[in-house]
Amino acid sequence: MRSRPRILKPLRRRDDRRGAATVEMALVLPVFFMVMLGIVEIGRAFMVSQLLTNAAREGARTAIMNNSTNTEVSNLCKDIVQRTVGCAQADVNVTMAVSEYTGNPSTGNDFSLAKKRDLCQVTIQVSYDKVNLLPMRWLAGASLTGQSAMRHE
Repeated sequence: MRSRPRILKPLRRRDDRRGAATVEMALVLPVFFMVMLGIVEIGRAFMVSQLLTNAAREGARTAIMNNSTNTEVSNLCKDIVQRTVGCAQADVNVTMAVSEYTGNPSTGNDFSLAKKRDLCQVTIQVSYDKVNLLPMRWLAGASLTGQSAMRHE
């Protein structure tokens, strides 16, 4: 006697799992967006820090030239930061220092008095609150810094 082949019934979706995808998305989506916005803000902080370093480098290049003044260097750095980062010049803090080479006379941190081989340092700081895209609590009050140092020609 031959056995009859069994006919398999097609699988049906279970009705009790109908809204599970919607609930799971409602729970995961806010966390996903928070993580993505955090990545964007951290990326913005690194980008602004790099732009500050570039502005400090340009300021140091100007500082090592003969007859350059502290005001000239400060104004150049603030202008570059305003154009690239987009914050007001009043929010940019530029610090300048001259480390005298052995045997050179003291300059009192004045670039116009710097002699050959003196180390001219330019540091730029901006509060992250002034350049952020979104107000994030974990970076509130942080200070972004760019720094460069070159020897006077």
